[in-house]
Amino acid sequence: MPRPQRSSVVRTNTFRKHLRPGNAGVHVLTFVLVVLSLWMLASFVGQIMTGARLEQRRAALIAENAQLEATNRALLDQVEYAESPAYAEQIAREQLGLAAEGDTVVLPTFEDRPASDAVPTPIALPAPTPQLNWRAWVQALTAGDAP
Repeated sequence: MPRPQRSSVVRTNTFRKHLRPGNAGVHVLTFVLVVLSLWMLASFVGQIMTGARLEQRRAALIAENAQLEATNRALLDQVEYAESPAYAEQIAREQLGLAAEGDTVVLPTFEDRPASDAVPTPIALPAPTPQLNWRAWVQALTAGDAP
């Protein structure tokens, strides 16, 4: 009676059948296709990541552009106001002290106060008590616990 074959021997025999020299071209082609698909997958992932970075950069540039446009509009408004007659009148009133026709000018008057002749008497500060140099060092190093 023939001896039953083990399952590992059966697997080895089927594996050897697949690796026959006649199937070598199929294995090479399969290997090439696997490598090619992995390379294409890696390229695809790289393109997705690059696209996401570009989209973030685009959003940042749009926000920066909007902020610059707002600043530009504010500056144009300031230039327009600076060129208006209202601004010239404001400068004439505030900086040059001029008044328009029909304005009532009010000038404040201040009474003259004579300078006080009284000189305050200086208060003498008490003189510090002399201390020996070595005691000052001991006091500084021991945080006030002098002998």
